[in-house]
Amino acid sequence: MNPPPSPPASPLVVHRRALLGVLLVGAGLLVATHLVLYWIHYHVGEVPWLVRQLFDLDEENNLPTWFSSFLLLLAAGFVHLTAESEPRDRGWWRVLAAGFVVLSLDEVAGLHETLNTAVSFNWALPGAVVALAAGVAFVPFLRRLERPTALLYLAAGALYVGGAVGVELLAADMDVDTFAYAGATAVEEGMEMFGAWLFLWATLARGAGRLRVEVAVD
Repeated sequence: MNPPPSPPASPLVVHRRALLGVLLVGAGLLVATHLVLYWIHYHVGEVPWLVRQLFDLDEENNLPTWFSSFLLLLAAGFVHLTAESEPRDRGWWRVLAAGFVVLSLDEVAGLHETLNTAVSFNWALPGAVVALAAGVAFVPFLRRLERPTALLYLAAGALYVGGAVGVELLAADMDVDTFAYAGATAVEEGMEMFGAWLFLWATLARGAGRLRVEVAVD
């Protein structure tokens, strides 16, 4: 007896505006919560550490870390999908997707924090060199993209690197037990989140108002 035929592929419809809207609101709420909690802590009364730690943008293993890692991994996934429809630059798209996977891993595994404990200098210094080298290497790829997309990618990269490296260096000598440091952390992490969000927006904007992903059912 012949086996029954496999059911047809199930379409998974991703609504671009809804997805991006939820992510943008989520990032804004996390940054605002961090700032409000630390403003209360330093100007009104002590906020319990367990509450602060849950929303502290400068800590690991909490809601902002999970959100940032998810946002970067989501960008990696959509960049990988884009690679399948871009045969000319497929290799560049895949390298870009791998880069976002590494950034997502760093958010949850704290790779750069580990580097900071192993060396005598701030990790942001070699990070800036790597970011600059990657930017130069991707210039030919960017020049082949549509101009609006290329400009958005440049803006997204500048935001992300400016937060991760620039603000990190500026805040390196600040007293961590101050609202000023909490504010600098909010700027740093907010720039990283919005940079990743802008990159994702630019990637999805290359398609229609919604992206259809065909999921094969085995």
